[in-house]
Amino acid sequence: MGGMRQRIVVAGGSLAGHSAVTELVGLVPEAEIVWVTGEQHRTYSKPALSKEFMQARNELSELMLPDIGGDLSNLRIVRRSCASLDTANRTVTLDDGEKIAFDQLLIATGAQARMPGMLRGVGGVFPLRTLDDAVAIRESLAGRPKVLVVGGGLIGCELAASMRTLGLEVTLVERLDTLLDRPFGGAFGSYFLDLHRANGVDLVMDAMVERVSLNDGRVAAVELADGAKIETQLVVVGAGSEPCTQWLEGSGLIVADGVVCDSYLATSMPGIFAAGDVARWTNPIYDLQMRVEHWTNASAQGRAAARNLAASATGRQELRKPFADVPYFWSDQYGQKIQMVGWHQGHDRVELDRSADAPGPLARFYRDGRMIAAAGVNVPRIVMRLRRQIEEEARAQEAA
Repeated sequence: MGGMRQRIVVAGGSLAGHSAVTELVGLVPEAEIVWVTGEQHRTYSKPALSKEFMQARNELSELMLPDIGGDLSNLRIVRRSCASLDTANRTVTLDDGEKIAFDQLLIATGAQARMPGMLRGVGGVFPLRTLDDAVAIRESLAGRPKVLVVGGGLIGCELAASMRTLGLEVTLVERLDTLLDRPFGGAFGSYFLDLHRANGVDLVMDAMVERVSLNDGRVAAVELADGAKIETQLVVVGAGSEPCTQWLEGSGLIVADGVVCDSYLATSMPGIFAAGDVARWTNPIYDLQMRVEHWTNASAQGRAAARNLAASATGRQELRKPFADVPYFWSDQYGQKIQMVGWHQGHDRVELDRSADAPGPLARFYRDGRMIAAAGVNVPRIVMRLRRQIEEEARAQEAA
């Protein structure tokens, strides 16, 4: 941008973007920072949407993250969305046609809910990914509807637990024969089945929704692939998500289930970095490419990408470090504290401890004799100790 001061654009207003901007305003006060949030709301806590907020234990004001502090004279916030990226001319085009030139770019546009085709645009059917989704679902609960949850992953199970906590009638439809298979590697399948059944959820396993019946334009029932029909007035969908990369088509960036990055969160184009749910980066602890959709990852990765971007922008190489992290997430269902640390994909052995006197099951995942992940229910101290152990063993192996 010639003799003008550098301009850094941060695309995305969720936690990764918020964390990145928080770092950048202090690290590069001499640069102009333009934050294109893609949200009309301030940054908010997404983990609470399916739990505390859905159960009316939190209100909107309690979900909002603190405002970015410090001297913000170099920060401009644009509450629009990014429509396209021109890497050759170093410009981002917004959804209203405005073009913003940049010297450095940090992509933190997150992920969006995946919706089965037959459920799109149907009244009374909602995904859960944004605050607006959560508000719409919560408002729909006032009539005490019969609820159908589609998907037995993390969001689906948390929603089912929240609805049952409110005393609603809940049916959960899952295409596999177990719950939470992907996040927990199948280790606790029977435990989660028993937990939800004991709390009154009607589980329909090995099943898929095939069509929807309407009444005055709203969902009245769904029909499964085997012909079974389930009456419902509210459908909430937890069918996974997909990274928000449509606006990057034709940009020249390498995109494959997210924006592909190296261990420093740098993309295939100079001066462009990515962080959060949209980033697929090489994690040095595992020497694998991974895309992690969890709150703690978005927070830490946004800060790390900002520091590496600042190193690129200012030449301060002491800021440049690879992002090596043991992923971590948690879930609360029916008062049970459920935690997972590490990356279980590719494991070749699982050690499962379900002794009767233990507060909950504990699993350790191994690959080639090395522990790569662990999960537990109601054993938070043990799980966090295992997280440190996984990281220490990985660093020792790398040093060796």
